[in-house]
Amino acid sequence: MVAAYVIGFSITKEDLAACPYLKFASGENDTGVIVSWNTEGPKNAEENAQNVVVLPNGISINPLNWKLDETYAPASENLGSLVHNEKTGELEIADIGADAQVNPARGVVVTNAKAEKLSEELIAIAAEFFGPDGRHANDYTFYYNNIKDNVAKRIATYLSNH
Repeated sequence: MVAAYVIGFSITKEDLAACPYLKFASGENDTGVIVSWNTEGPKNAEENAQNVVVLPNGISINPLNWKLDETYAPASENLGSLVHNEKTGELEIADIGADAQVNPARGVVVTNAKAEKLSEELIAIAAEFFGPDGRHANDYTFYYNNIKDNVAKRIATYLSNH
């Protein structure tokens, strides 16, 4: 196994203890690991908001610097986010200011990037499940090109070791 990208799903310390043959990623090149994070805005972290995809003792890796600690990764480290172009209706890669910082106590990645605009009805529904500042729908899209780059690095590492 190169890596299991289970982005948007909480992997907890208890999960890893119960399954000692599984290990969580600790950097950008390790293989045979789980890669995961849940993305939230600052308000969720500040309020310790309820979020159905965030479990106690969850672990998240920063998708920009591939660290588990609170080392802040500015948006300048983001290789591009996948966004909907409102004018053309097409998907495109853009810089939307998606930074990232792991909040180890909450087990999430916090970003200042804003999610795409939703209707008031969808905002209310999303807040009920993912908190007032959830970014679950953007776990992949905010860090799209960094994920692609990381997959290539992990595959290269795997192939060089086998």
